[in-house]
Amino acid sequence: MNITGRTFLAAATLTIWACGAPDPLLSFLDDESGLSFTHPPRWTVGFAEQAGLRYRYLTAPKVGDDTEALSVTLIAPTPAASADAVAAAYLSGAFGVVVTPGREGAVTWTFKDQAGVSSRLRVAPAGPGRFIGAWARGSDAAMKRYQERIDVLMASLRLENTSDWPEERLAGMAVRAASSWTRGSRLSNATNASMQFKSPPLFVDKGTDTIHGFVTLTKEPVPPPGDLEAFFKMVRSRASDTVARLDHAEWAPTPGIDRPAGYADYLRSGTPLTSTRIRRWITVKNGVGLTFTCEARADAFERLDPWCRRMAPTVRFE
Repeated sequence: MNITGRTFLAAATLTIWACGAPDPLLSFLDDESGLSFTHPPRWTVGFAEQAGLRYRYLTAPKVGDDTEALSVTLIAPTPAASADAVAAAYLSGAFGVVVTPGREGAVTWTFKDQAGVSSRLRVAPAGPGRFIGAWARGSDAAMKRYQERIDVLMASLRLENTSDWPEERLAGMAVRAASSWTRGSRLSNATNASMQFKSPPLFVDKGTDTIHGFVTLTKEPVPPPGDLEAFFKMVRSRASDTVARLDHAEWAPTPGIDRPAGYADYLRSGTPLTSTRIRRWITVKNGVGLTFTCEARADAFERLDPWCRRMAPTVRFE
């Protein structure tokens, strides 16, 4: 099998995966807190700051004559002695409180807040002495209509630590990827290798067709003199006329990881009608080059980027 870097790059340009799922769930990773979750496509993800506290929230479509949409506020990793200690601030002035213990130390509170609005709070451990969670608040009608979707969202909350992600190895190269990602093709011969990964659904197009991002890690020989500059020149020469470089920076080594410093590029590919965004990292060791590429449609790339920037520091030579 003749495997070339050009073949790998072409394979990485496949950025749309359509499936006819009747009720798709979209994936979101908050870059600042490290929290990931899934949510219905019509729910809006927002960002706010109050009294110096920055947080993510979601809003659902309004129900009936509701003047205020149901909202779900995420609780970023918080140091505390217990889930009860985290919940105390949300339960101040609450009444009709019902406590339901869950699996693995999670606790759920259902109550009316001091304004008489229905609320649901879930707090779960996220490592020793730290907790994460979510607080849903809305009308009785909205809480009833969206009960199952709130259940799914709250159960999906994860604190993404790359050290917990499985490490994938092939032909002298390795990278960590979250378990929620799909492992794709793995190809190798005497000199070249490639591993591909597909993200969870990031965006919805044309009803229920889901848009994914794709990641490729490749290995190939570098032309003489076998250094980073020679590899960078080779990679650039393969780019088509539709690829434009938007940013170029150094890719710093990761302490404890066998990977020399390299280059990181942010690229735009395509036409005004069909545009994609690409992040590409390259490094060289002993005449062998690694390329780590993340690509998605332009309108979905913002959701892919936090995953990619967590994966890239885990790339290494074996």
